[in-house]
Amino acid sequence: RLDELLTAAEAERGLARGRTAVAPLIESGLGLANAVDIAHGPRVTTLHLGEIDLAADLGLEPGPDETELLFARSQVVVACSAAGITSPVAPVSANFRDLAGFTASTRALRRLGFFGRACIHPDQIPLVEQVFSPSAEQAREAADILRRLEDAGSGVALDAEGRMIDE
Repeated sequence: RLDELLTAAEAERGLARGRTAVAPLIESGLGLANAVDIAHGPRVTTLHLGEIDLAADLGLEPGPDETELLFARSQVVVACSAAGITSPVAPVSANFRDLAGFTASTRALRRLGFFGRACIHPDQIPLVEQVFSPSAEQAREAADILRRLEDAGSGVALDAEGRMIDE
């Protein structure tokens, strides 16, 4: 049904069929419980997590380290992986004045498997770019891994520390 609605909307606006992508916002217990099915939906490219509404729906009171949201965060990362779509975009932070806390939270979300972060204030944008952009060292390591895999010719190689890597 969603694909039909999107196709009709595209036709109405003169857009090519199938051009419109969908990135659902999971913000209720029901949505979280169905995250895998939602992620498999037509034209879904990633998921977003609406933590403020989700916390209200679940009766959560997130503390400073936000561990109360860990299950929900992990659930949407798993749902995206299970559906073979892009990792989810990390949720907004309503506390746009605590930039140090925002940066720490963004780093934690990156470690959990999120890809980028939604922002509600312009001051947050450079911090998200910094956290989600690879460092020069990470770029060198990635290039080295790709070179090692290409040289191996078999899809299996050793990294600079002698650990096995594969495609």
